Amino acid sequence: MLIEKKITDFLEDLASDLPAPGGGGAAALAGAMGACLISMVARLTIGKKGYEAVEVQMRDILSRSDQLYQQLTVQVDEDAAAFNEVIAAMKLPKANETEAGIRTEAMQKSFRRAAEVPYKAAVNCKEVLDLAAEIASGCNTNVSSDVGVAAELAWAGLQSSLLNVKINLPYLKDEEYVLSMRRQLAFLIESAGTSKEKALNVVSLQIQ
Repeated sequence: MLIEKKITDFLEDLASDLPAPGGGGAAALAGAMGACLISMVARLTIGKKGYEAVEVQMRDILSRSDQLYQQLTVQVDEDAAAFNEVIAAMKLPKANETEAGIRTEAMQKSFRRAAEVPYKAAVNCKEVLDLAAEIASGCNTNVSSDVGVAAELAWAGLQSSLLNVKINLPYLKDEEYVLSMRRQLAFLIESAGTSKEKALNVVSLQIQ
Protein backbone atom coordinates (compact mmCIF):
# COMPACT_ATOMS: atom_id res chain seq x y z
CA MET A 1 0.00 0.00 0.00
CA LEU A 2 1.23 3.48 -0.88
CA ILE A 3 0.26 4.98 2.44
CA GLU A 4 2.46 2.51 4.32
CA LYS A 5 5.60 3.66 2.53
CA LYS A 6 8.19 5.91 4.13
CA ILE A 7 7.66 9.55 3.23
CA THR A 8 10.86 9.60 1.19
CA ASP A 9 9.87 6.43 -0.70
CA PHE A 10 6.42 7.82 -1.44
CA LEU A 11 7.90 11.06 -2.72
CA GLU A 12 10.37 9.19 -4.90
CA ASP A 13 7.49 7.23 -6.42
CA LEU A 14 5.57 10.46 -6.91
CA ALA A 15 8.53 12.02 -8.74
CA SER A 16 9.11 8.95 -10.91
CA ASP A 17 7.51 7.88 -14.18
CA LEU A 18 5.27 5.38 -12.37
CA PRO A 19 1.58 5.82 -13.26
CA ALA A 20 0.67 5.98 -9.56
CA PRO A 21 0.82 7.67 -7.14
CA GLY A 22 -0.13 10.84 -8.96
CA GLY A 23 -2.03 14.04 -8.39
CA GLY A 24 -5.04 12.35 -6.85
CA GLY A 25 -2.99 10.59 -4.22
CA ALA A 26 -1.06 13.77 -3.48
CA ALA A 27 -4.34 15.66 -3.09
CA ALA A 28 -5.73 13.12 -0.62
CA LEU A 29 -2.47 13.20 1.32
CA ALA A 30 -2.65 17.00 1.58
CA GLY A 31 -6.14 16.69 3.04
CA ALA A 32 -4.98 13.98 5.44
CA MET A 33 -2.18 16.21 6.71
CA GLY A 34 -4.70 18.98 7.25
CA ALA A 35 -6.87 16.62 9.29
CA CYS A 36 -3.86 15.53 11.33
CA LEU A 37 -3.05 19.14 12.19
CA ILE A 38 -6.62 19.67 13.39
CA SER A 39 -6.21 16.61 15.62
CA MET A 40 -2.91 17.98 16.94
CA VAL A 41 -4.46 21.36 17.76
CA ALA A 42 -7.37 19.67 19.54
CA ARG A 43 -5.00 17.51 21.60
CA LEU A 44 -2.92 20.55 22.53
CA THR A 45 -6.06 22.34 23.73
CA ILE A 46 -7.69 19.52 25.70
CA GLY A 47 -6.64 19.61 29.34
CA LYS A 48 -4.91 22.97 29.08
CA LYS A 49 -5.57 25.63 31.70
CA GLY A 50 -7.94 28.29 30.47
CA TYR A 51 -9.60 26.05 27.88
CA GLU A 52 -11.84 24.00 30.16
CA ALA A 53 -14.98 25.51 28.65
CA VAL A 54 -14.21 24.13 25.18
CA GLU A 55 -12.98 20.69 26.18
CA VAL A 56 -16.16 18.86 25.13
CA GLN A 57 -16.11 20.67 21.78
CA MET A 58 -12.43 19.87 21.28
CA ARG A 59 -12.98 16.17 21.99
CA ASP A 60 -15.77 16.10 19.44
CA ILE A 61 -13.58 17.83 16.85
CA LEU A 62 -10.75 15.42 17.64
CA SER A 63 -12.98 12.42 17.02
CA ARG A 64 -14.07 13.78 13.65
CA SER A 65 -10.60 14.89 12.53
CA ASP A 66 -9.07 11.53 13.40
CA GLN A 67 -11.78 9.84 11.34
CA LEU A 68 -11.15 12.15 8.38
CA TYR A 69 -7.43 11.47 8.59
CA GLN A 70 -8.10 7.74 8.35
CA GLN A 71 -10.50 8.14 5.43
CA LEU A 72 -8.17 10.39 3.45
CA THR A 73 -5.17 8.11 3.92
CA VAL A 74 -7.23 5.22 2.54
CA GLN A 75 -8.15 7.41 -0.42
CA VAL A 76 -4.48 7.80 -1.35
CA ASP A 77 -4.49 4.13 -2.28
CA GLU A 78 -8.03 4.20 -3.64
CA ASP A 79 -6.99 6.85 -6.14
CA ALA A 80 -4.12 4.70 -7.40
CA ALA A 81 -6.45 1.70 -7.67
CA ALA A 82 -9.01 3.72 -9.63
CA PHE A 83 -6.36 4.91 -12.08
CA ASN A 84 -5.11 1.35 -12.54
CA GLU A 85 -8.68 0.25 -13.34
CA VAL A 86 -8.82 2.83 -16.14
CA ILE A 87 -5.54 1.56 -17.58
CA ALA A 88 -6.73 -2.05 -17.36
CA ALA A 89 -9.99 -1.19 -19.14
CA MET A 90 -8.15 0.62 -21.93
CA LYS A 91 -6.01 -2.48 -22.52
CA LEU A 92 -9.00 -4.77 -23.06
CA PRO A 93 -9.28 -6.23 -26.57
CA LYS A 94 -11.65 -4.69 -29.12
CA ALA A 95 -11.18 -6.98 -32.11
CA ASN A 96 -14.90 -7.55 -32.59
CA GLU A 97 -18.21 -6.02 -31.60
CA THR A 98 -18.59 -8.14 -28.49
CA GLU A 99 -15.11 -7.31 -27.22
CA ALA A 100 -15.57 -3.65 -28.06
CA GLY A 101 -18.83 -3.56 -26.10
CA ILE A 102 -17.23 -5.16 -23.05
CA ARG A 103 -14.32 -2.72 -23.27
CA THR A 104 -16.61 0.30 -23.56
CA GLU A 105 -18.63 -0.78 -20.55
CA ALA A 106 -15.47 -1.38 -18.50
CA MET A 107 -14.08 2.01 -19.47
CA GLN A 108 -17.28 3.81 -18.50
CA LYS A 109 -17.28 2.04 -15.15
CA SER A 110 -13.61 2.82 -14.51
CA PHE A 111 -13.85 6.49 -15.53
CA ARG A 112 -16.85 6.91 -13.24
CA ARG A 113 -14.90 5.44 -10.34
CA ALA A 114 -11.92 7.62 -11.26
CA ALA A 115 -14.20 10.64 -10.83
CA GLU A 116 -15.95 9.46 -7.69
CA VAL A 117 -12.81 8.63 -5.68
CA PRO A 118 -11.36 12.17 -5.82
CA TYR A 119 -14.84 13.62 -5.33
CA LYS A 120 -15.10 11.75 -2.02
CA ALA A 121 -11.63 13.01 -1.11
CA ALA A 122 -12.76 16.56 -1.91
CA VAL A 123 -15.80 16.13 0.34
CA ASN A 124 -13.52 14.98 3.15
CA CYS A 125 -11.21 17.94 2.57
CA LYS A 126 -14.25 20.23 2.82
CA GLU A 127 -15.08 18.65 6.17
CA VAL A 128 -11.52 19.33 7.34
CA LEU A 129 -12.06 22.97 6.39
CA ASP A 130 -15.29 22.98 8.38
CA LEU A 131 -13.38 21.70 11.41
CA ALA A 132 -10.69 24.35 10.91
CA ALA A 133 -13.39 27.03 10.97
CA GLU A 134 -14.92 25.48 14.07
CA ILE A 135 -11.72 25.01 16.05
CA ALA A 136 -10.04 28.31 15.18
CA SER A 137 -11.88 30.52 17.65
CA GLY A 138 -11.62 28.24 20.65
CA CYS A 139 -8.29 26.45 20.38
CA ASN A 140 -5.02 26.96 22.21
CA THR A 141 -3.76 30.19 20.67
CA ASN A 142 -0.18 28.93 20.78
CA VAL A 143 -1.04 26.66 17.85
CA SER A 144 -3.33 28.99 15.92
CA SER A 145 -0.96 29.03 12.97
CA ASP A 146 -1.33 25.26 12.67
CA VAL A 147 -5.07 25.73 12.15
CA GLY A 148 -4.21 28.03 9.26
CA VAL A 149 -1.82 25.48 7.79
CA ALA A 150 -4.51 22.80 8.15
CA ALA A 151 -6.97 24.99 6.29
CA GLU A 152 -4.52 25.74 3.49
CA LEU A 153 -3.62 22.05 3.10
CA ALA A 154 -7.27 21.00 3.07
CA TRP A 155 -8.07 23.70 0.52
CA ALA A 156 -5.20 22.54 -1.69
CA GLY A 157 -6.39 18.95 -1.31
CA LEU A 158 -9.93 19.91 -2.23
CA GLN A 159 -8.99 22.01 -5.26
CA SER A 160 -6.58 19.35 -6.47
CA SER A 161 -9.11 16.57 -6.00
CA LEU A 162 -11.66 18.50 -8.03
CA LEU A 163 -9.18 18.74 -10.91
CA ASN A 164 -9.04 14.96 -10.92
CA VAL A 165 -12.83 14.76 -10.95
CA LYS A 166 -13.14 17.20 -13.84
CA ILE A 167 -10.57 15.49 -16.05
CA ASN A 168 -12.62 12.27 -16.01
CA LEU A 169 -16.09 13.71 -16.59
CA PRO A 170 -15.74 14.31 -20.37
CA TYR A 171 -15.22 10.57 -20.88
CA LEU A 172 -18.58 9.68 -19.33
CA LYS A 173 -21.58 9.22 -21.59
CA ASP A 174 -24.17 9.60 -18.82
CA GLU A 175 -24.97 13.28 -19.36
CA GLU A 176 -27.37 13.47 -16.41
CA TYR A 177 -24.70 12.11 -14.08
CA VAL A 178 -22.10 14.54 -15.42
CA LEU A 179 -24.43 17.52 -15.04
CA SER A 180 -25.31 16.49 -11.49
CA MET A 181 -21.65 16.06 -10.61
CA ARG A 182 -20.76 19.50 -11.97
CA ARG A 183 -23.51 21.06 -9.82
CA GLN A 184 -22.16 19.24 -6.77
CA LEU A 185 -18.65 20.49 -7.49
CA ALA A 186 -19.85 24.09 -7.70
CA PHE A 187 -21.70 23.80 -4.38
CA LEU A 188 -18.75 22.09 -2.72
CA ILE A 189 -16.21 24.71 -3.73
CA GLU A 190 -18.45 27.57 -2.59
CA SER A 191 -19.18 25.99 0.78
CA ALA A 192 -15.56 25.03 1.36
CA GLY A 193 -14.40 28.51 0.45
CA THR A 194 -16.65 29.98 3.13
CA SER A 195 -15.14 27.68 5.77
CA LYS A 196 -11.61 28.43 4.64
CA GLU A 197 -12.18 32.17 4.81
CA LYS A 198 -13.73 31.91 8.26
CA ALA A 199 -10.84 29.86 9.62
CA LEU A 200 -8.11 32.04 8.15
CA ASN A 201 -9.78 35.26 9.26
CA VAL A 202 -9.76 34.07 12.86
CA VAL A 203 -6.19 32.81 12.60
CA SER A 204 -4.95 36.07 11.13
CA LEU A 205 -6.35 37.99 14.09
CA GLN A 206 -4.69 35.64 16.57
CA ILE A 207 -1.18 35.67 15.09
CA GLN A 208 -0.76 39.39 14.42
